[in-house]
Amino acid sequence: MTEILKADENQALLIKTVEQFGIVNQNLKAIEELSELIRALSRSVYGGGPEPVLENIAEEMADVYIMLEQLQMIFGNQDKVKQQMKEKLNRLDKLVNGTDVK
Repeated sequence: MTEILKADENQALLIKTVEQFGIVNQNLKAIEELSELIRALSRSVYGGGPEPVLENIAEEMADVYIMLEQLQMIFGNQDKVKQQMKEKLNRLDKLVNGTDVK
């Protein structure tokens, strides 16, 4: 499919993916994708590798975003993740600006 899937279709696809490949395999896949992003970022800092670095980083970031969505489904912790993000952004805002994110 060449067009971007709608949110409901994305959810359905990710659920089907977890069901088809299993929780353990998708956890391992998340580790693999995170590792690939780390390698791409390392190449951007230290150089090397045949692929254009920025394109590779974008590709690996997309893979990681997809896997993070699956992990939230697996662990059922989307609300906790959102709360943690809000708390971390508040701390970051205090560090950078001395204010709170509302």
